[in-house]
Amino acid sequence: MDGLELRPYEPAAAPHVLALWWRALGEPYPLREAVLRQCLEGNPSYQPGDAIVAWKGGRAIGFAFIGLHRLSDPETAAQRARAWLQAVVVDPAWRRRGIGSDLVARLARIQPDGGPPTIEAGGGFSYLWPGIPTDLSDALPFATALGFRLADETYDLRGDVSGLTEDETAARLVAQAGLTVDAATAADRDGLLTFLIGESWAEWWQDMRRFLDDGGDPADVLLLRESGTDGRAIRGLARIHTPASRPVGPPLFWTARRPPAAGGLGPIGVAAALRGRGLGRALLAVALGRLRDLGLYDVVIDWTVLLRFYGPFGFRPWMTFRAATAPTDLLAGLRGKVPQ
Repeated sequence: MDGLELRPYEPAAAPHVLALWWRALGEPYPLREAVLRQCLEGNPSYQPGDAIVAWKGGRAIGFAFIGLHRLSDPETAAQRARAWLQAVVVDPAWRRRGIGSDLVARLARIQPDGGPPTIEAGGGFSYLWPGIPTDLSDALPFATALGFRLADETYDLRGDVSGLTEDETAARLVAQAGLTVDAATAADRDGLLTFLIGESWAEWWQDMRRFLDDGGDPADVLLLRESGTDGRAIRGLARIHTPASRPVGPPLFWTARRPPAAGGLGPIGVAAALRGRGLGRALLAVALGRLRDLGLYDVVIDWTVLLRFYGPFGFRPWMTFRAATAPTDLLAGLRGKVPQ
């Protein structure tokens, strides 16, 4: 297209990308500049070229970015064999001209030799969505036209905890197991990270390390601990999200669609050796009670399929996403072939 330029994203382009985003899909997914920058410039694996902006006459009319894991930590080594296409956005006035497929092809080609054989839609680290949003009418047709094969659905759940009452059963289960629940402190950092990697939660380990090392408040993490041990060994965790939480967690990405009393929860989990005893549900009850006590009644739990676990507390699907993958070499050869 005459006059069309595809250039790597630069920080100065953020307001232009944000304006494009709002023209294209701001009402259902009201992106904030802080969240955009957090997913790009704030991502320790990000390199120039992982995000591309399409310009026409000084105006951003297309944007896309890919997620790659480039950190050398052995704990997350397996993630270096994966790639995640995080977003493809084209101005409605410029769709059906191959701009979207050009952006995708450019991103798919930036990987070094021996890179991931497939690219996933959404998810991974520093993601905006865990998959393809099903409520965007063009998203699934565009993805399938690119060559993505659709897989299972995942959900962001939403519930109102204003009427949540004290759960005596939960408190009793925790006490009978010789456990307590309390807020983490800075002294818990190493123990918490050791617990997460010991339970094979590599993505949670990476996210928690980034949260704590970037100045996140440890008190946002509730810990299930053995009450009588030296160092009070960690046996579970639940992270809550408040309007003051930094970095911003995915449950609070789209708060412009929600009331001021917006909170979030996740991840949450207990040690494998303790599962099946109701302790996960008990920890959930405590965490939701903490959000209620903070006045954060409108709660979102992101990226889950556990409807039966959260459903008894009143949580229902709010947003639905489809997982999908496509061969990297197929996407890399797409230039101009898909009218989006």
